[in-house]
Amino acid sequence: MTMVWTRSLGLARALALVGFTGLLILALMTTLDVLLRWLFKAPLQGVNDVSSVVMAVVIAACIPANLAMKQNIRVEVFGALGGRRVHNVLEVLSSVLTLVFILMIAWQFVPYAASLKAGGDRTWVLGWPVWPWWSVAAVMMWLAAFVQAMVLVIDVIALFHRTDDPLPHDDTAPAA
Repeated sequence: MTMVWTRSLGLARALALVGFTGLLILALMTTLDVLLRWLFKAPLQGVNDVSSVVMAVVIAACIPANLAMKQNIRVEVFGALGGRRVHNVLEVLSSVLTLVFILMIAWQFVPYAASLKAGGDRTWVLGWPVWPWWSVAAVMMWLAAFVQAMVLVIDVIALFHRTDDPLPHDDTAPAA
């Protein structure tokens, strides 16, 4: 299980890097577009097209890493008040709810991408087909669901784990 988790985490981090690189490229394109409009009254054609299709992939690429590293917004008041056992039960509950939510999103991405393909949707200026981009985003959301399922398994193990040995996604684990 540790090997699967390590590889999943590595893939999630690599996808996040791809997502942030795409976001940086979009920001540079937008900046260049604004500068060209301002200085030469000659905008870059298709920046909105690129942005509209790439943004779904950029966002979806960052979700698996966010889930793997448990960087979602959390309120830990009840877990702190109730001790380690209550904290672990609440972690499992939140992991289950997050998994259900991510599965619902991933489930809906597939028919959405299929409807874009069936409808022949294209970007307005460049004429790019939209469905391949949303298909890539759908694959990334299914990867996010897999990563969240792994997080759930680790949280369930932690619920029944009696020692202070760190678990694979434990932020407090000492560096080797």
